[in-house]
Amino acid sequence: RWQRITIIFRLAHQKKMRLFVPLAYVAHVSAQCNEDDHHPNNGGYFFTGVAGLSDQTNLDSAHGQKLPNSTWTQDIYYPHGEFTVCDSATDRNCRSPCDVAPGCQQLYSSHTCSILQFCPPDGMNTSETVYELPNQDALNSCDFSEAKAVGVMNGPGTEEANGCYEHVFEEDHELTEYFFSSQEGCTQGQKLAVKIADFSMTADQCAQIGHTTPRIRSCDCRLQEKESTLGEPCRSAFSDSCQAAVIETDECCAAGTCLSIFEDYTHPEGKTKEDDRQAACDDDMPGLCYNEDGSGTDTNGEGSTNCCSNTCVGCGIQDNPLAQWKECTALNASDSSASCGFLSRYDRDPFLCDFKKCAEDDHWHPSGEAYKKAFGISTSDGSSSTTDPTTTSENNDLVDIASSADGGSSADDSSDNESVVDENSSTLKRKFDMEMIGVFVVVAVALAL
Repeated sequence: RWQRITIIFRLAHQKKMRLFVPLAYVAHVSAQCNEDDHHPNNGGYFFTGVAGLSDQTNLDSAHGQKLPNSTWTQDIYYPHGEFTVCDSATDRNCRSPCDVAPGCQQLYSSHTCSILQFCPPDGMNTSETVYELPNQDALNSCDFSEAKAVGVMNGPGTEEANGCYEHVFEEDHELTEYFFSSQEGCTQGQKLAVKIADFSMTADQCAQIGHTTPRIRSCDCRLQEKESTLGEPCRSAFSDSCQAAVIETDECCAAGTCLSIFEDYTHPEGKTKEDDRQAACDDDMPGLCYNEDGSGTDTNGEGSTNCCSNTCVGCGIQDNPLAQWKECTALNASDSSASCGFLSRYDRDPFLCDFKKCAEDDHWHPSGEAYKKAFGISTSDGSSSTTDPTTTSENNDLVDIASSADGGSSADDSSDNESVVDENSSTLKRKFDMEMIGVFVVVAVALAL
């Protein structure tokens, strides 16, 4: 089934690149993606450019998205599946195994429900065919014997699209990797290796991040105060979910003290979430009551840590809108310690509670009944419980989101993991500004938002 989608564009020119912003441009794409379930504009599709992002802001974007750089020519670098070693001393996004030979593969990361634009450079009036090659080997050797002509720049029917060929990645796309090149420029580097991730999976993960981002405190959900390298589909999902969650007042926005609806127990959403949390609590298990002082965010790990005096039910938004309960696992009776969650989504190791540091009258002091019961030590009434010492610590799900957002990913927004979703193309994260979150969306969203 096919549907006509009308996209409004305003053409801007920049030397050696063709930039497009939402004069009327009409594209035909299969009607599988839609605005209700996918991208909120353009019939459910977002646009990306083969050369990543430009340095110009799309003035029609609610959250300051950069315009795509869609120029397809011999004069620009495109990630084409090569392996590159990064230097951790000079690149803050460099991570193992990318820092040792053979390094990490450089790919242009994008998603389903996207339209990849191949546009002729300024002044080019001749036509040029865009080919899809069957595999990485064919791309490496510029072997077009089994290549398929998928479109033509400056070809018939492209007049209203300024000569651009547009390749649609539908929701039910067949492959996860695509290889494009030009016979005229392949040996000069005019070739592109694209890795496609699922739109919904990435958008859902980024929407969850938007509910807890530190940007809520200062009402910066539209990314105006501090720039972000987030690209689509993460950018819209993150920004929209953050905006829907923040409770804005002029006073709290200025002071940086705003809450989300999920942190306010007087709000129906907050009450429901907290009541459900308390209903699932096991107050017989110790835990970390984190951020009672409100100094922490989900990325800085600077909140207060209380392992001694609280139980699960007592550590939540009903009493303190910023407090977070992190139940302990892997209880170690031999040294009175336990692994109790992560302070920041960037953390690789869980926080260790040392119960020997608790005051004698604290609930979880090693001499107390609650501690003994939890750790399987005989209590005064002769009862005991058994705790599996091999229980694994809770996972930092944000450090697991996993690479993808159009144009690549990196996490260079240290305040909110957005670069969790970053716009660099490739696991290595060179500053090749592709439209984002080809995420390590952990080193992405753990490192990118």
